[in-house]
Amino acid sequence: MDQNAANESPPHVPGPTGLAPDCPLALEEILRLVLQFADQASLVAVATVCHAWSRIALDERWKSLPSIFPLLMLVAPREWILDPVDHRQNLMSSLAKADWGRFRKYSSRVRSVGVGHAVKLDLPVDSAALVHMFHGQSPLLPNIKTVSWRFNQSKNCMSIVPFTGPQLENLFLEIDEGVDHAGQSLLLQSLTDRMPTLKFLRLMSLGVAHHISTSLASLISSLPKLTHLELPPFFHTHEIVAATAQLPSLTNFSYSDSMDPTKNYHESGMCFEFISGSFTQLEILCFGSLPNRMGEILQSTDHVGRLRAVLLNCPAYNSPQEIENVFATLASGARRLTQVHLACCPIPELAVSSSKDSLSIKNLRPLFACNQLRSFRLQAPHFTPLKDEDVVEMGKNWPAMCNLILCPAPLLNKDQGVGFDILPSFAQSFPSLRELRIFFGKEVPEFDGELYPPYQFTKLEILGFGRSPIPRHKARDVGFLIASLCQRPPSIQSGSNTNNTGGSFPVWSAYSEVESNMKLAFRIKNAVARRLDSAGSAAELGQGTL
Repeated sequence: MDQNAANESPPHVPGPTGLAPDCPLALEEILRLVLQFADQASLVAVATVCHAWSRIALDERWKSLPSIFPLLMLVAPREWILDPVDHRQNLMSSLAKADWGRFRKYSSRVRSVGVGHAVKLDLPVDSAALVHMFHGQSPLLPNIKTVSWRFNQSKNCMSIVPFTGPQLENLFLEIDEGVDHAGQSLLLQSLTDRMPTLKFLRLMSLGVAHHISTSLASLISSLPKLTHLELPPFFHTHEIVAATAQLPSLTNFSYSDSMDPTKNYHESGMCFEFISGSFTQLEILCFGSLPNRMGEILQSTDHVGRLRAVLLNCPAYNSPQEIENVFATLASGARRLTQVHLACCPIPELAVSSSKDSLSIKNLRPLFACNQLRSFRLQAPHFTPLKDEDVVEMGKNWPAMCNLILCPAPLLNKDQGVGFDILPSFAQSFPSLRELRIFFGKEVPEFDGELYPPYQFTKLEILGFGRSPIPRHKARDVGFLIASLCQRPPSIQSGSNTNNTGGSFPVWSAYSEVESNMKLAFRIKNAVARRLDSAGSAAELGQGTL
């Protein structure tokens, strides 16, 4: 062999992507990782590069669909799908001639799909049935893992069925007022025994539990792999609790975000209990009851000591002492808690008998024994305004606190809130705080001009005003005070949906003005910091030349 030929490098052989083998993007695994961060327009562009890149880009592009309609439009026009009554013949003709091989090519890529969220449009049940019939195989989405579906009308509840199957792991159902109890029951019955590997079920509904209790209990009983179950408040009937207690792997039994718990309320939905030998893996528990019954439930089993989070819904209470007793019982048996939420939201039927007395720091003190607490949320008709020494006491007992929400949207005594001058105490006492929501009063101190006080929030991300009175003509003082106490701008939020009432309120213009002034103050702070850095560098340089 010629010596020169033997010393020559082997010829370049491009990989399947047309790139050199040593190029990182020639590796499919790396390309998939990169494309996880690409937007939809970029994925479409990447899909035109070559066959190998097209396959990977299209996998990513179709993996998560915010709507089912882009997929269905591969076989029929959207207009015909949305109105199968007036366009029945056209729809059937289109489905008969459709390229179902192309449809399966894309449907097999779908891992997650949502219906009815971005645009409140139901998929008509007739259209779903016709697509399923002409498709000829079940399920329509063979590799689907997550389905999120919003229902607006009773007649279309069954349209979800062809899109579920044994491969599904997460199911999120949101049922609007347009779906009656019969429609909800039919929906739940149709899903029973279809999803044996489901791990996460979330149900949001404006219904009352006892109307659909039997069908929901049957569905839960057919989900042996379930680990995470979220139901609306007051959905713990005897049937539902008994079915849930049979789940061997359940770790999270909590509330879904309720649209309006007052519409969910019924005394038959407050029947949670620890059944012997059940809930052995439970770490997160939510239930609703009156205070005395809450205490009995929390004392009924040693398993409470294993809980990491407890979320309680109290529709009425006779006195603040009852709430204090609940906290005392909880603290005595569950010292490892990292999260405690209590919503004391009077239900109209019970409002007359419910106490009008304010809760106070005294009622919280039993929970100070839970020194690992990282999240505390309290909603009540009113909370007595804190003093600086109260904040210091809370900080000493809850040193790891990250999320602190203290009655930001009171129903009573709306003229009694904490002063803005208490914020420095929070900054000093809670170094790990990321979210703070409290109810502020009308009095706003004049900003003293100190942009660099001794103590500042180092991690605060959200500062919530709830339903605090609008600080008219004081937006500048409030904005500059917040900026002086924070090392980075927090999100300013007014209104509140932290009380499990499901309501959200507009961001009032005065708070937008507060945020604008806060941002102005941060620009000043940053400019001063740059000037000080420049001055320091110049001084060091001058010392070095002497």
